[in-house]
Amino acid sequence: MIGLTVTRNQILARNSVSLNILKRHKKRDREPKVTNTQRALEYFDVAYAPVYGTRWPSVRLALLSKPKYIAVLNNFASYEETIDRFQNLGAWNIGKKYSAIREKMRMRQEQSQTVSQNHQRGETDEETTTGKSVRPSLIELDDDELAARARVVPKERYPEEYRLRAAAQSPAELEADLASRVIEPSEAGGSSLLMDYVPATRLKGLENWVEEADVFTDASQGDQEIGVTVIKQEEPIDFPKMLKIFAFEKGNISDFPQPRFDPQLRVLDHYAMDGASLLPVLALDVKPGDRVLDMCAAPGGKSLLVLQTLLPGLLVSNDVSWGRVKRIRNILKQYVPRGMSSIENMTVVTQKNGCTLGEVEEYDKVLVDVPCLTDRHSLMEDDNNIFKTGRNKERLRLPELQSQLLMSALEAVRPGGTVVYSTCTLSPLQNDGAVHLALSRIWQETTIECSVVDMSQAVRPLSFLYRFGSNLGLRYGQVVLPSLLTNFGPMYIAKIKRIR
Repeated sequence: MIGLTVTRNQILARNSVSLNILKRHKKRDREPKVTNTQRALEYFDVAYAPVYGTRWPSVRLALLSKPKYIAVLNNFASYEETIDRFQNLGAWNIGKKYSAIREKMRMRQEQSQTVSQNHQRGETDEETTTGKSVRPSLIELDDDELAARARVVPKERYPEEYRLRAAAQSPAELEADLASRVIEPSEAGGSSLLMDYVPATRLKGLENWVEEADVFTDASQGDQEIGVTVIKQEEPIDFPKMLKIFAFEKGNISDFPQPRFDPQLRVLDHYAMDGASLLPVLALDVKPGDRVLDMCAAPGGKSLLVLQTLLPGLLVSNDVSWGRVKRIRNILKQYVPRGMSSIENMTVVTQKNGCTLGEVEEYDKVLVDVPCLTDRHSLMEDDNNIFKTGRNKERLRLPELQSQLLMSALEAVRPGGTVVYSTCTLSPLQNDGAVHLALSRIWQETTIECSVVDMSQAVRPLSFLYRFGSNLGLRYGQVVLPSLLTNFGPMYIAKIKRIR
């Protein structure tokens, strides 16, 4: 009887333990699972908010909203009907719009020079006084410049949204905000050089959280110490005449129709892509006969853009894996007619590791659109997301990979040639930070000399299309910020010219 009692007590104890375990499991099941997109948003809120300040809420909202696209017409298809169709939808030709704005800027510049010369001669007639009041048009200013000007000029000159934005941020607050975010070269050192704005206390307790700057602190020199010089490009960026690209105006979120199949030439009539993807190709400034390398080309949109300029003598589209190379081939197959030998002979698709390309001074222009956090994709797609817990190591290695790819690109371009580095992330670490590390290593490990091209003035005519970020402490490039009015990007570009 005693033995039976002991056995019964043991059974009851085991049942009690089992019930507790089941309760804990049920409690866990009730807890919401953190998705990859939620993890990405949490990361961006902590990492980007201190960098972009009062702009972050609007950028965040745009990233979580429907993206906007442009339509690239296929020069190898019958496109006249497509042009009529797009114009009937209310879309406008970006190239024509850009040319008109560029011409207005040229005329204003000439008028400004005339006014300056008149002032030097001491003239004060009515014509001079009239010329003195000439101001840039609103369409050529980004949101931040508009808000700043709205504080100091008559209210009726600016839309209500900009006056409200200016009133919401006092000049004192703006000055303090910028001072807290801009890093001077003299202050550079360690991870601060790479713009690690994230306070350590904010990172505690976050599940599976590792900050890239914690494992990427290899660069500490200022620009002068790594031999970097800056060339200012005063002339507006060129828009190739053969590019036929359409977009809807600011605030219009209409979609372009699906591409149509040309039964005669057996190709599609247009290619839809994020409008910010046009910027790296324009910055590349392809000239007739150039040998062009698109180092990380998949899925192939930027290679197709280069091809549509009808300018390169050779276009090499490369990527690292067979799956990615296959995507490039499919794009070219869909948009280039078979049997067009002149085009087929100038296009080459290769499968190589860009970091160990091994090609020296082979190209006139190199585009290196590196793998990155892909901010918009990370917030929209849970599958194949870089913020998946199993991809932490891959994410941490991104800045190192990016700098290696840029180094390889600078070795592959000839002296006098140009490299354009681009990403689709807002991460300062993967933008200016990766560029700085690559330039530092190029200076220390090779005899190559480079100059960074300051394109801040050259891209101004494109402000009718993009929202460029200003006063962000960028040292090497420009960034397109997503906006509900022009929901392109994000896109960062840095243009580097090899001197020798």
